[in-house]
Amino acid sequence: MMKRVFAPCALAVLLHAAPAQAIDKTKEIPVLIAESIDPRGAPLPTPPIISAVVNLLAEETGLNLVIRAYPWRRAQVMAEQGEGLLYGAASTPERLRVFKFTKPVYDANQWLVSSAQAPLIFHRWDDLRDKVISIGVGGKYGPEFEARREKLFKIEQDAASTENRLKMLSTHRVDAVLLDSFRNPAQLSASLNCRFPGDHWVVSEKSVGFEPLLIAVPKSNQLSKLLPKLNSAITRLHNNGSMQKAVDSVANITGC
Repeated sequence: MMKRVFAPCALAVLLHAAPAQAIDKTKEIPVLIAESIDPRGAPLPTPPIISAVVNLLAEETGLNLVIRAYPWRRAQVMAEQGEGLLYGAASTPERLRVFKFTKPVYDANQWLVSSAQAPLIFHRWDDLRDKVISIGVGGKYGPEFEARREKLFKIEQDAASTENRLKMLSTHRVDAVLLDSFRNPAQLSASLNCRFPGDHWVVSEKSVGFEPLLIAVPKSNQLSKLLPKLNSAITRLHNNGSMQKAVDSVANITGC
């Protein structure tokens, strides 16, 4: 059962209860993530990489960071209202107006996945001409991709789950599915083929781009005071190798 998430005013009261220079580390600080659901709409477990990263940061900072999963657009609105930190949000001009961002936690590549029945070979942008690419609902990617979407290629973003997106691929409704992942192509292919065995999935050897995984911190909220603590923790975890060790330990987990 999911625990109650603090409303904006309640969270502000809890954080104001601490001295101006400190945060009450016993209070829950929601880390808002995009929910994962199966085709029937049932929630799936938190991805291991997110659990690993949030647990590392909680241990290193001493903060009571608690993962809360919501539809991505709802999670963004909640974070804008000061209800929590937003995990995995790309830094865009629109978001920079309301959020500060942590240092990069790790790098995530953006891979094109296709069916072995109709593999999509991607070496250059023109390879995507007139193709239909499935992306996550509300997804934003690198500037080169964004400059070409709906011009060089079409975008489909109606499916709510990875499984549904891959089914669209099998039925040729789309030509490829775009997935963010910290895994390399071989690792991602193994994971997808293990978790979704209805077809054989092929991951392009070249990514369409990559972005650092960031955590967005609301500017107009007491949560903004967490940014220096989070950044210091991220720096230490990179310097002592703990972050890379956590990423590597999860990368070969197929999920089967």
